[in-house]
Amino acid sequence: MRIFKHTAWEDKMWRGWLKNGQSVELFWGKTGLDFGAGIHIHSNDDDLGDRMLCVKFWRFTAFLPLGIVPHPWPAMDGPQWSAYASGEYGLAFNWGMWRKSFDWPWTLHTLAYEMQMPDESWRDVFDRSSEPAKEEHPYTYVLRNGEVQERTATISKRRHVLTYRGFKKVGWPRWVKESIDVKFSGEVGERSESWKGGCIGCSYDLRPDETLGQALRRMEAERRF
Repeated sequence: MRIFKHTAWEDKMWRGWLKNGQSVELFWGKTGLDFGAGIHIHSNDDDLGDRMLCVKFWRFTAFLPLGIVPHPWPAMDGPQWSAYASGEYGLAFNWGMWRKSFDWPWTLHTLAYEMQMPDESWRDVFDRSSEPAKEEHPYTYVLRNGEVQERTATISKRRHVLTYRGFKKVGWPRWVKESIDVKFSGEVGERSESWKGGCIGCSYDLRPDETLGQALRRMEAERRF
């Protein structure tokens, strides 16, 4: 007797469909540190709810069907009764539609995200009344098929002022991470002129004692889009 109507393999994922339309889903990845379990109810195509047991262990996640139930909640929302610990997102507890989460005290917190002005002062990146100091440089990108893309890159300097989340109220210890903000005059990369679109802007780490132009040239040599 066959358990699954059909199955499918995808990148880092396996799925098997049952006769009632529910599915067993298994995921695994190269990164991640997640632990926990819970009961989730997700809306399905019949405006009902798929009740599932979710189990997370390290880099492995499994969704196991537990039957179909009524779903009176909004279509893209649903309750869960769960507890999870994530290396990236901290602790999360759910009871029905109630949720409470706690960040790990050692995760990074941004105290300020700023752009450098023409007089070398710093302003908040989201200050719409200010324009940062800018430079323009030619930028060349070579696609895998040998096609050459010639663009103009407009760059400016950014900095994140960081601390640990457990110390965000006192703002110490703190350190600065600098980067360049890049805007291209046209799409760059393998997805250019496709429905997904190429890259039109990005950021790149700025090393100590490196000029903005030098950081752009290093990105030009190292980065693939």
